Amino acid sequence: MRRSAWRLPLALILVAGTLSGCGLFSSKSSNLAPAELAAQEARQNAAAAESRGLRAPPTDKAAIYTSLGAAYLQDGHPREAIRQLQLALKEPGNHGEAYNVMALAYANLDQTEAASQAFSRALAADPKNPEYLNNYGAFLVQHKDYAKAIPYLKRATEDPLYATPQFAWTNLGLAYIGLKDEAAARAALARALYLKPAYPPALQVLAQLDFTAGDLPAAYSHVREVLAQEPQDQPALLLAGRIAAAQGQRREAEEYWQRCVNANPYSPAGKEAQRLLLGGG
Repeated sequence: MRRSAWRLPLALILVAGTLSGCGLFSSKSSNLAPAELAAQEARQNAAAAESRGLRAPPTDKAAIYTSLGAAYLQDGHPREAIRQLQLALKEPGNHGEAYNVMALAYANLDQTEAASQAFSRALAADPKNPEYLNNYGAFLVQHKDYAKAIPYLKRATEDPLYATPQFAWTNLGLAYIGLKDEAAARAALARALYLKPAYPPALQVLAQLDFTAGDLPAAYSHVREVLAQEPQDQPALLLAGRIAAAQGQRREAEEYWQRCVNANPYSPAGKEAQRLLLGGG
């Protein structure tokens, strides 16, 4: 028995930039926003050099503005991110990362043409950068240009120095799903899980694939692994409820959907869970 037609998850695996993996975003005790932390860190570094009687190194203003732009985007302020990145582009230096983050900010604002142009400029500056390749590929998948996305995502997966290849393999799986090539999709997802076992985004895509194919036990197994790691993951909660409902476990389904609503009632998943709770499907 096959379930309703596959719908691509909205959350693709994008990389805002190198800042996301550093200490800048790891402090949970500070009341400062990430952008403020970035500026504070720059000031502290300069002050420390001065106090030791050292001459501060020349300031790479383009890099600082780019870091601020990435921090603002990470903090949920894409318009302020774009303002900082525009300042970065006025300074001398390599602007590949500035264009990459700018593309993500424009995509966040649904400014598709501007995002596409920024991705093109990022790749023109650094054609082999696997993060840029993955981000552009994910952007193309999101806009259902699956065939165009695949070469970019493949190039990202082929880079032996790419630190997070599971991102690109998962996005590649989504691209193959868009082209209705389930075998290739499963192979790409298996590769993502080989590289990073129990990787939640890949597991969630597999869960949806199995649910669509009518393999409810496999789908439930995958989605439970996701929720074990990320208990408030709304798409996973929504899908877990659908699986439970398909198995005739209405009460359990409603519990998952209520958790989804509690996590964020205004998100697409939260709204859909509310509709289901009211008997809409």
